Amino acid sequence: MKKFLSVLLSVVLVLSLVACGGGGDGKPSGDGGGEDSQAPSVIFLVPGTLGDKSFFDSAANGLKIIEKKHGCKTSVIEMTTDVEKYVPTIEDTIEEGWDIILVGGINISQPMQEMAEKYPDQKFMLFDETVDFSDGQNSNVATITYRQNEGGYLAGILAGLVTKSDMEKANPENIIGIAGGFNIPLINDWVVGFIEGAQKVNSDVKVSVAYIDSFTDAAKGKEVALGLYNSGADIVVQAAGGAGLGVIDAAVEVGRYAIGTDSDQSDIFKDDEAKANTILSSAMKRVDLSIEQTIDAYIAGELKFGSNYEFGVSEGCIELADNEWYQKNVSDDVKTEVEKHKKALANGEVKVSSAFKMSESEVEAIKKSVQP
Repeated sequence: MKKFLSVLLSVVLVLSLVACGGGGDGKPSGDGGGEDSQAPSVIFLVPGTLGDKSFFDSAANGLKIIEKKHGCKTSVIEMTTDVEKYVPTIEDTIEEGWDIILVGGINISQPMQEMAEKYPDQKFMLFDETVDFSDGQNSNVATITYRQNEGGYLAGILAGLVTKSDMEKANPENIIGIAGGFNIPLINDWVVGFIEGAQKVNSDVKVSVAYIDSFTDAAKGKEVALGLYNSGADIVVQAAGGAGLGVIDAAVEVGRYAIGTDSDQSDIFKDDEAKANTILSSAMKRVDLSIEQTIDAYIAGELKFGSNYEFGVSEGCIELADNEWYQKNVSDDVKTEVEKHKKALANGEVKVSSAFKMSESEVEAIKKSVQP
């Protein structure tokens, strides 16, 4: 709970609550009524399918955590990527009487907001995306966002060190790559952090940036990654959800390294030795832990709907996987250097730049400055 209390609420959102008279008495605007409150029922409506071994699977694991920890009634519905299903599915779910409807990602944001306006008594949680809370809008919604630029930074530190090392699959080109899902601010926040981290430890490094234009098409992910490897990159990080699994396939095929994302992907592929030993680490976005902390706060009566909550390294929700494959396959000198930078970030000694605070032209200039 202490971690959750450290999460910063946006000043703009707080001011908007005061301006419209909400929250002015200091009481939570949510349903949480203290430690004796009944655990909420939570249903996760997936705007896709489970099995991505990444983003959505992590969220589903969050429901398992709160079910075990608090006794919450939980359920998951896979809506696929057919956006026409979203509104009717949400309406059907509201009729079932769930306390909280959990959704995630940019594709579900607008349909959810339409339903939140139509059904003001229904509570929603949206992760990995925020909404406009000004003028009392979305007062029945709590959003969860992440400092994914910090995850990108840690992945960049690792990649920047590996490419100039004498590790087995590194080459002399000093080129690394990143395969993003889409050319959007959320992914570019990752890209900006990745470039910044790599340059922190390797000032001459070149970074190839490519976009898959999908979060689900692993075959396209492999195709894009092969282009990065064939252009000289010896390590590629993926920031593309399920589509990024193709990056790992490509790395195995060409005998180079990969860095996973969102979940510990070496552990996920622990029964596939080639893949597990190809993934040096994963920049994990612990959606599951952020959901756990948010529900903890709800039950304690501390969660305010109509607000955004942000999670990063200091809250334990962004981290670089340190597992048996990382320990076995990454050289000791690289691990020592990575650990130093991890601690500096966790202690607040380092502030990573964010694409959300830049114009599109500024982001493009950063990418262009490091291209091979």
